Amino acid sequence: MSNRLLAHRFNAGKYLGIDLFVHWTFLLLAAYVFFSSLGEGVLVASFMLAQLLGVFFCVTLHEYGHAMAARYFGIGTADITLLPIGGVARLHRMPRIPWQEMVVAFAGPAVNVVLVFGFALLFVTQVSDEMLIGLRDLATNPQEGLEISQDVATAIDTMFRFPSFAGYLFTMIVVNVMLVIFNLIPAFPMDGGRVLRSLLAMFTTYTQATRFAFLVGVFCAALMILVAAQGGSSNPIPVFIGLFVAFAGYSEYKQVEVNEAVRGRTVGEAMIPTTVVVEQDLDLRDLALKWTTLATRSLPVVNGFGKPIGLVRLSDLRNHQFTKEAGHPSVSTLLDVNSPFKTVLLDEPLDQALLKIDRRVRQHLVVDECGIFLGVLDLDTMIDRLRLSEIVAEQG
Repeated sequence: MSNRLLAHRFNAGKYLGIDLFVHWTFLLLAAYVFFSSLGEGVLVASFMLAQLLGVFFCVTLHEYGHAMAARYFGIGTADITLLPIGGVARLHRMPRIPWQEMVVAFAGPAVNVVLVFGFALLFVTQVSDEMLIGLRDLATNPQEGLEISQDVATAIDTMFRFPSFAGYLFTMIVVNVMLVIFNLIPAFPMDGGRVLRSLLAMFTTYTQATRFAFLVGVFCAALMILVAAQGGSSNPIPVFIGLFVAFAGYSEYKQVEVNEAVRGRTVGEAMIPTTVVVEQDLDLRDLALKWTTLATRSLPVVNGFGKPIGLVRLSDLRNHQFTKEAGHPSVSTLLDVNSPFKTVLLDEPLDQALLKIDRRVRQHLVVDECGIFLGVLDLDTMIDRLRLSEIVAEQG
C-alpha cells in the first residue's frame, strides 16, 4: 500500500478557520458498524451508525478545544484529522511555557466535561425520576440484584435494547466520560502525557521532560496492549491505540530533540551552499550528460533570474522516455506542478523554518530576501553540520 493511499483524507469543511479532514479508513469503520448491525434491521444499523457519528462529533469538539486554547496563546492549527482511533489536531507548535501547554492539554477533556453535563441535562428530561433512581442504583450496586419495580426494569431494558433518543443520550454521556478518563492517562503524546511533560518542564529541560514523558507513555502503551491481549478480546482497537501512542510519542520526542538542537540557529548556518543548478529551458539530453558527473540525486531548477521553480530528481530523468518523436523536451517538463515546493529564507530562524516545511521532504531550497537561490537545507545532515561547526569554532 502506497504512502499516498495511507495519507489520503477527505476535506469535511472549514470551521472556526481550521480545515477538518476525515481519513479514508474512517469510512471503512462506518461501513463495518452499519453492515455488522444490519442483521438486526435497518433501524438498528442506522442507530448504531448515528451513535458512531455522535462519538466522532464529540471527538471533533475535543480537538477544537485544543485548537481554540492554542489560538488564545497565539498558536495556529494547521488542520484537524479524524481517524478510526480518534482525532489529531496539528498545532503549528506547542507552547513552550509549561502552564500554557497544560491549559492547551486540558482544553480537550474540558470540552468533554461540558458535553457530559449538556447531554445529562437532556437525558433527565427524557426519563422518569424512578428510572433515574434505578439507573443510579444499578450503577452503584450492579451485582446486588436490587429491588426495582418491574416497570422501571422494563423501561431500562428497553432503553438499552432498542433505538431511542434517551439511549442515544446515555451513550453520549458514557462516551464523553470515557474520553475524559482515557485522554488523561499519562501516555505521551495524549493529553495526560502532555500535562505530565508540562509539569516536568517546570523543573528540568524541555528535552528531558519530553523524554521522561515519552518513556511513561511507552509503558502505558505496553500495558494497554498487554491487558487487551490477556483479556482475550478479539477487538484490535486497543492494540492499535497502544501502537499509535508509542509511535507518535517517539516521533514527537525526536522532533523535540531536533528543535532544541537548532534553537537559536539560522537556516544559513545549517544549509549547504551550492551553485549547482539547472535552468528550466535546459534540454533533457544535456541534463542527462551533466548528471553523469554529479553525485546528488536531485537538482534545483531555476528560471532566468536565478529564482528556484522546483526540483528535478534523477529518478524522474531515468524514467523519462527518450524518443525521437518526443523532440527536445526541456527540464521544465519533468517538474511536478501538482507538488508545490516551499523555500526557506537564509536568515530565517531554523526552528521556525522546520515548523513550516514538510519533514517527509528531506531537501529544501534556501533563498535570500529577493528569492535568489543560495543553497540546500538537507534535513539528514543538518544536525551533524551544526555540531561540526561548533567543534571547529571551539578548536579555532
